Amino acid sequence: MTFVRNLENLFERYIEGFFNKKFSSGLQPLEIAKQLVKEMNSQRSVGISQIYVPNAYSVYLKKEDYNRIAPYGSAIRDELSQYLIEEAERKNYKIVGEPIVDLFMDEALDREIFRISSSFTEPLPCDDNHSEQSQSSDTRVFEKISFEPQHILTPHPVAALSIIDGLDKGMKIEVSCKRVNIGRRESNELPLTDMNTSRLHAYIIYEDGTHILHDAKSLNGTYVNGHRITRKSLSSGDKIKVGNTIMLYEVT
Repeated sequence: MTFVRNLENLFERYIEGFFNKKFSSGLQPLEIAKQLVKEMNSQRSVGISQIYVPNAYSVYLKKEDYNRIAPYGSAIRDELSQYLIEEAERKNYKIVGEPIVDLFMDEALDREIFRISSSFTEPLPCDDNHSEQSQSSDTRVFEKISFEPQHILTPHPVAALSIIDGLDKGMKIEVSCKRVNIGRRESNELPLTDMNTSRLHAYIIYEDGTHILHDAKSLNGTYVNGHRITRKSLSSGDKIKVGNTIMLYEVT
């Protein structure tokens, strides 16, 4: 496989000896790529006419491995992302959104060499070929559509998300019915320069008449009013902390 040879050459050229067996972890370059594909396969969502797979992958390494790989992280992430694209095409999977591979240090790793987690950072589309036939237990319904008489429709809540502390202090965006991605990725609706945040750290979606904040499996966590959360319905006046950045959520 061309990718395998390119990946091996990349690591050998930039990180001489990094994956040599003499290191206690015994980590090999292809182990990461193979586990990424296993993660992609295990987290696939089966629709009526399409199989969807996560686009965001977090690779957690031991401290000594992370310190060696970090200076060349950008090139390595790009290679691994391209590999996932090629594997998804080969298996006829659909990646929704930009493929992202992030590398993190996890000092809590003990017997594990490394670990991987994944997530969908974009909402999954409805299948065009939806039918009324019963679906198998592993099929997910990607979007629930309810039809209400026009006269009882309620307007989407409109709120403001303001950065009140951190490198991007003063930045402010509107939060309505559209998804708001938060993190270091430039394409996010709220892009941050805080290096203590993940590329996609958290996101806000409109659900059941309210704004819901989700942590996107970030390394350093997402906090609301001092409490770490994975999913939280927001109320006006809530303070959200990601990395060293603090934001204020206010309904306008």
